[in-house]
Amino acid sequence: MSSNYGGSKLSIYSHASTTRSTRTLGAHSRGVSLKSTRVPWWRRPLVASAFYTDLTTAAWHVTFYTLALSAWTGITSLFDCYLLEEAKPGSSHTGYYLFSFDFVYVGNHHVRNLLFFSGLTSIVFAIALFITSCIILDALRLEKERGFEAWLWTMGLFTPWKIVAWVYAAIVNDMTCCSSSYHVFMFLIWMVLNVVNVFAWVVMYSLYLELQGISRLEGMAKMKMDTLSSRAGSLYGSRPTSPAMRGGGDSLARGSSGPASSYGHHVPGRGPAPLPTTQFTSDF
Repeated sequence: MSSNYGGSKLSIYSHASTTRSTRTLGAHSRGVSLKSTRVPWWRRPLVASAFYTDLTTAAWHVTFYTLALSAWTGITSLFDCYLLEEAKPGSSHTGYYLFSFDFVYVGNHHVRNLLFFSGLTSIVFAIALFITSCIILDALRLEKERGFEAWLWTMGLFTPWKIVAWVYAAIVNDMTCCSSSYHVFMFLIWMVLNVVNVFAWVVMYSLYLELQGISRLEGMAKMKMDTLSSRAGSLYGSRPTSPAMRGGGDSLARGSSGPASSYGHHVPGRGPAPLPTTQFTSDF
């Protein structure tokens, strides 16, 4: 673990440059390290860096990427639904069109319905991904891991869904005819995007676990400081109110030099003893 007291911005798990890790580990966690806090394997980041940069910078890149991905997914899925609706069996169209619908699947209606359902579901995922990407922008700025959870769930469901839909579309769509260049293009594009999506989720989840570890260290440091403060108050705050200290203070105020005079005992050579004030009454 690198030193945290010399202005280093190295995070506790990796080489991520986070302001929060510098502030936390440099100011409050003296003596607290990874060796003193045992982290289970499932709470450790999946990767230590993003291979080309640190996790924090890569998380910003991933966020802007998913914003563009949501727009691309929404537009292409809406276009796919439009193609399937226009080329459904039994429909007839007149007029001039920019392209032919010969490449659109028109076979079994169950297969066609699944393709249509895949397009509609992808539109819903695109909207959810766009919203969560906007939320995570603020979470990255504040370095609050709670804002990551909605994005992680959305991207964690969207990525396997698009992989399944990509494989299904590659099987049922005809990619051998001359007019199927659209299907070939979408197959190659989503092959790359699916790999990038997996990488993006791994990077964001690793940063999420790293910030969770920093939060645990903050909680431990705060608990330690609160415990020390309460112990200091109970140890030193009660001494001035003890009988010995209170009696000593009274004797000093009267000019005597020992605690014995505060309990009514006369010390020879230190002034006259006080006269008794007890009064006796007689019935005779």
